[in-house]
Amino acid sequence: MSHISKDRKTIMIINAILFVVLLAVGGVASLTLKKETVSEMENRKLARFPEFSDSALWSGEYFKKIEMYYADNFPLRDKWIGISTSFRNKIGFQSSEIKMYDEVNNTDDNIKDTTKDIIQSGPLPDDGATGEVKKRVFVFKNRAFEMFGGGPGMGKAYADVINSYNKLLGPGVQIYNLIIPVALEFEITEKYAKLQKPNRPAIENIYNSLNPDIKKVWAIDEIRKHRSEYIYFHTDHHWTSLGAYYAYKAFCQTAGFAPVNLDTIPSKVKTTFLGSLYRLTRDEGLKSNPDSVRYYLFKDSVSFYIGSSTIGYWNKSKMYGEGASGANSYSVFLQGDLPVVKIETQHKNGRKIAVVKESYGNAFVPFLINNYEKVIVVDQRYYSGDFLKMLKAEGINELLFINNIFAAHTPFHIEKIKGLMVKGGNQSVKP
Repeated sequence: MSHISKDRKTIMIINAILFVVLLAVGGVASLTLKKETVSEMENRKLARFPEFSDSALWSGEYFKKIEMYYADNFPLRDKWIGISTSFRNKIGFQSSEIKMYDEVNNTDDNIKDTTKDIIQSGPLPDDGATGEVKKRVFVFKNRAFEMFGGGPGMGKAYADVINSYNKLLGPGVQIYNLIIPVALEFEITEKYAKLQKPNRPAIENIYNSLNPDIKKVWAIDEIRKHRSEYIYFHTDHHWTSLGAYYAYKAFCQTAGFAPVNLDTIPSKVKTTFLGSLYRLTRDEGLKSNPDSVRYYLFKDSVSFYIGSSTIGYWNKSKMYGEGASGANSYSVFLQGDLPVVKIETQHKNGRKIAVVKESYGNAFVPFLINNYEKVIVVDQRYYSGDFLKMLKAEGINELLFINNIFAAHTPFHIEKIKGLMVKGGNQSVKP
């Protein structure tokens, strides 16, 4: 018995020593290693050490912020998170439950799908490949996809807001509407056909609800022709510049322009881009299939300006945020989600367009400098100025609303677009 007690005591002493050593090493590392300010893996700023104040101390907020600081700044944090995720995946700690959308909840969803009359529509033949749903993202063939399930009622609400602009601005401003489909629309196979609702009937529902004076851009049909090309990212929810280009081609057909030929345009590429859907799922297959972000260097001389809520204030800058890298590589387009920017070109054709968009529009807008004299770009989520007054001040005679299909079926975005009609209507935005 005494021998067993001695062995147990020895083990306890060793455990205690190891614990103290690890604690000491961790403490020294925490004090001496360089502190990161941004987590590349989570694409967010890390907590900073809080400033002391009596009010923060007595409210308890000071110690809460200290706790957040140490949670965000322990040594080699991103590497430990990556190791943990990899281990969880290897032992099968993940959800494979595939959730179908519930047709019962869509009582007015009797919209005819006319895609079959357009081009190579519908799911692809089943090829034996299997996928799984992780955190509401469908991971399939080392790619990640969002799954659309919006109802027609919300689509009509979106159309009503666009109709309000047409009524308010009158015949002096030509309005366009362009709805962007999700990547899964072009990659889904018959086996997983019920994972999401087909996109074209939902887009058709919106377009059929628009005033006849509003021009509808059928980007989905042009994109579908190129479904086998690199038109959407593997690891991010956005489209690539090539996908945006095919939507631009469809827009040019609607607006009466000849689209620029990409074969003649030089470009640059940002490599090793792991986007938002990888950061959400931490899937190893996605990690092995990183993206690249290509942006085109057009010959036309342009002046790019960053604006503010103050009418007439413009600060000269550059169209591409070439410093963007890693998880933020998509921010190369228009320097990311700025509230408002202006681009002036060498064209003197009198055509001046404003574009109201969310982040999908960032990759689309640069193509417009090949056709328009002036392009104003407003992010519906962040602009807080007098939008209608700005349109008048800048001599805008065309207005494009471009949104991905999720945004066009989301109350948040619909309300933000509506809020632009009110002076300063979007000052408090929580995307």
